[in-house]
Amino acid sequence: MTKITLSPATRISGLLSIEVSVGKDGIIEDAQCRGEQFRGFEMMLRGHALSDAVYFTERICGICSMAHGFTAAQLVRQIYHTNLSREATLLQQLMLGAEFLQNHIRHFYLLALPDYMDGQFFSSDSPQQEPSRFSHSEQQQLLEHYNAAIDYSAKCHEMLAIFGGKIPHQHGLSAEGIAVTPTADRRLQFISLLEPVRQFIRNVMLPDTFQLAETYPDYFEIGTRPARFISFGLFDPRYGGSFPSGAFDNFNRTPVKREEITESVSHSWFKESESNPIKADLEKPGAYSWVKAPRYQGLAMEGGPLARKIIASSPGQTLSTGTMARLIARSEETHLIASWMDEWIHEIPEEGRYIEEFGSPLTLTATQMNDAPRGPLLHSVTLKDDHIADYNVITPTTWNFSPKDQQGLPGPVEESLIGTSLAHFNDPPEIGRIIRSFDPCLSCGTHLISIQKESCQ
Repeated sequence: MTKITLSPATRISGLLSIEVSVGKDGIIEDAQCRGEQFRGFEMMLRGHALSDAVYFTERICGICSMAHGFTAAQLVRQIYHTNLSREATLLQQLMLGAEFLQNHIRHFYLLALPDYMDGQFFSSDSPQQEPSRFSHSEQQQLLEHYNAAIDYSAKCHEMLAIFGGKIPHQHGLSAEGIAVTPTADRRLQFISLLEPVRQFIRNVMLPDTFQLAETYPDYFEIGTRPARFISFGLFDPRYGGSFPSGAFDNFNRTPVKREEITESVSHSWFKESESNPIKADLEKPGAYSWVKAPRYQGLAMEGGPLARKIIASSPGQTLSTGTMARLIARSEETHLIASWMDEWIHEIPEEGRYIEEFGSPLTLTATQMNDAPRGPLLHSVTLKDDHIADYNVITPTTWNFSPKDQQGLPGPVEESLIGTSLAHFNDPPEIGRIIRSFDPCLSCGTHLISIQKESCQ
């Protein structure tokens, strides 16, 4: 067996390392996803007012901060048994949608596409065993689109900041609604940014994605795994476009049940305990990651654009679970969300009810499940004396990049790597391409400890 380590494995925040064991035939026989960055936010919330959760949890990740704030706001409303008006819901969805567009455009061009191009186009002098299949002129054009994607990705953040005040970590959205009203000039500003982004997605990003798929068709098979997917749903189905929630296993779709979700720490640097927060154990035998291992009905489930696409698709539809299928699903989702956003912004009235008043909490515990760009996101809370006693977050990265569980079963990314045939031991592009098709962001993948007197608790 030959061991190959890729570290760091991301082009964005988060220390992710991948170690694979390769047989003499060049096939990966085992894989370990190692989340090596440790950050913690749930303990910060203890003793705080519930409304603080919207802004505290946004700091978990600067890349998908809006998704955390949006989900935390829904959680607060669940505690108070309060709903937003149609116009306030659409406005919050526009803000979340802008984050999806920014994330997906950036992922395809800045994080995934470089894996399929020659290093010379990105000022890299390192030798490559496998040159790009794109011609020189094709790569020149893709590089132009790469640079343009930076500007269009920034426009998406500008859209979000119109109503959020700033980004990342916006301040306009709260559990009560939206603090910045959609005046005529703000709506026109939003539309003037959205329209060129839509054109870029439709006329550039989608054709580039399909060109990549035609050039690398073998990646529909490379990086496949069992067809097990999960989504908590995305956007309110009452108000236009949305993705349904559901669990998909062996072509069987079922509703998601919160009680069927578990988290294993058998191969994580935590002690086996029912307490929260659980204690760290850096010397734990067999542990190799700070990331926990969420399971649904005991199974490793993949989340993200491909999961949402498959769960929303017609029964019996032919599907691929490989690397290229993930990239195509993300680009197609980008186009779809941008179209929905164009409808939503034209439906929002200038005069409407954008803020709700809260009374007293009506329940002491709540769980809110909603999809973020990379997959299912769960926030849960327990209150005591009107303040947070316990808060827990299960992020998309913990689903996709989880380590093995108590049964020794690998997580989704590990499953996608196992069985892959490597063409070059000293420069295996397959590993990075598979990993980055999941859009890793390890900042969201960690839980918390407190350090007291040199001991981790």
